Amino acid sequence: AKDYLENAYVLESDLVLYNPDIIQKYEYHSCFLGKKVDRTDDWCFTVKKGIITEEKIGGTNCYHMYGISYYDFQDGKKLKKDIQEVFNTPGGKEKYWEQVPLVYRKENYKIYIKPCLEGDIVEIDSFKELQEIDSAYKQ
Repeated sequence: AKDYLENAYVLESDLVLYNPDIIQKYEYHSCFLGKKVDRTDDWCFTVKKGIITEEKIGGTNCYHMYGISYYDFQDGKKLKKDIQEVFNTPGGKEKYWEQVPLVYRKENYKIYIKPCLEGDIVEIDSFKELQEIDSAYKQ
């Protein structure tokens, strides 16, 4: 998919979007969705002046990370090249692709936080959770 990142959203497949306004026809800069939280043990972002400065596991006064991001034309073009280069480094195949602009090549990007609210997005981590939101999967 690295060839299709210019002016594109990337969404993880285990997310259910309850707020359709999260996906907009126009975005004006690259961004990652996150929900402001006091504390989390999950993946999160540290943000300064609207820009993501750090991605980590666990934090306080941060943004809980959701697997929805958008890349503008310039960043999408750079990301195609940077993903390939990071992938080809020792241990590169074990790295998460979204860490390329947020960690391994973050000097090449300015990724903004796009805040969302509780209930805008639900992550499905198990079959039981899927059954809870969609009765078609109940036996």
